[in-house]
Amino acid sequence: MNARWLTIVSECLILLGLTVLGSGWSGSASVTGAFPFHSSSVQLTGSASGVHALVGVPSLVLGLGLMVISLVWTSYEAVQR
Repeated sequence: MNARWLTIVSECLILLGLTVLGSGWSGSASVTGAFPFHSSSVQLTGSASGVHALVGVPSLVLGLGLMVISLVWTSYEAVQR
């Protein structure tokens, strides 16, 4: 498996994790835009439980870990050339 396939797998796992967590999300979201920008805010409150959390969190964490590994692998290959 080369770095390209590892990147594709990690992107799929991250997308799966975000999709599953988003579909099972119970809560609210609030976005406030203002000028000057330091007055703007984004607030997310809520939770995911059951199967959504059981599938979403591990796939998101695994996907992020694989993304870091593929980034290091790609950088290492670029430096060797």
